[in-house]
Amino acid sequence: MDSKPQTIVSRVVSLAKKIAKGLLYALAALIVVYFLFKVWEYTAESDQQQATKVLRAEQGEQFTNLSKQIAPYSPLVVGSSSLQFVKRAVNEPLFQYLLGNSYQTFITALEDSASIVYVGPFIFGSGCQKSGCALSQAAYIIDPSKGRVYAATIENGKTRYFGFTEGEPIPAAFESWAAKSIAGESK
Repeated sequence: MDSKPQTIVSRVVSLAKKIAKGLLYALAALIVVYFLFKVWEYTAESDQQQATKVLRAEQGEQFTNLSKQIAPYSPLVVGSSSLQFVKRAVNEPLFQYLLGNSYQTFITALEDSASIVYVGPFIFGSGCQKSGCALSQAAYIIDPSKGRVYAATIENGKTRYFGFTEGEPIPAAFESWAAKSIAGESK
């Protein structure tokens, strides 16, 4: 009679060992699959980052070319609407690239636009939000001598500049515009 319980116990132990081995193999397989997934994910992310770098470089080159193309004819638009100049089909991609995610905010802040004027050697366009000049204002400067375009927005008293490289001075036209705008003078 003793042999029957021992046989059952040995079968249970043998079954438990087989189940444990199966679980270990399954766990090892899951670890390998997870590792392979992470390698694939890293490779895909790396490829995407490389493609993004290439796209940004191309966009940067297009931005530079558009800026240089706009600068020579910008004196011809002095006296026209600042907003209409930005919204021209030729100019809009330039401002979209320059402002990035802030483009729509810039357009909204330029709805009640002033005429484009000369401010020293620069061509200056500005405006404010329709029925809310105290809420947001926007301006841009074209430097025909350098073929560069710069932009700025003021929202809730905070000024943001676009298109400047680190350490590059802010033109006096922007500084006086920002000071007047924050002080409460419109356009």
